[in-house]
Amino acid sequence: MKKIFCAAILATAVFTLNAQQPVVYTTTSTSTVDYTNQVPVVIRTNFQMANPTISEVRWMPVSNEWWSASYTTDNNRMNRVYYNTQPWYMEPGRDNSFKVALPVLNTYVPEDVVAAAIRAYGHELFSITARKLEANGLQSYFVTLIRNGVSQIEEMNADKTAMK
Repeated sequence: MKKIFCAAILATAVFTLNAQQPVVYTTTSTSTVDYTNQVPVVIRTNFQMANPTISEVRWMPVSNEWWSASYTTDNNRMNRVYYNTQPWYMEPGRDNSFKVALPVLNTYVPEDVVAAAIRAYGHELFSITARKLEANGLQSYFVTLIRNGVSQIEEMNADKTAMK
């Protein structure tokens, strides 16, 4: 009898855990969701004080504990700043943010290709890698994108347009 009772409890626990869904911020439309109003005021204020000249920022929730702010600099590079939302780090003087300069260039990539990739993919762009030259001598590139927290690799051809 104990074995049947324990098996029933175990089966219920397994079913309950499998039914849980992670928190994902998605939208049903093709337009970009504006998360600016959901960003904690302390984080937004810290960003504005550290970057007073930045006018266009894209906020994204990374997880339940992190927010990221993406913006493009004057030298055609994207920066992403990550902020922790734990109360300990949100107190004044305990800034736990860090910056990432994007895109990551895994091989030599000419500046015009970087600019074309930023124009084509925007804030989803994470890295660019040059492919080995094709038999006809044309160069193509692998572009890593991060969409809704998931990494995707697409190919960008030699004339700097996305291959669909």
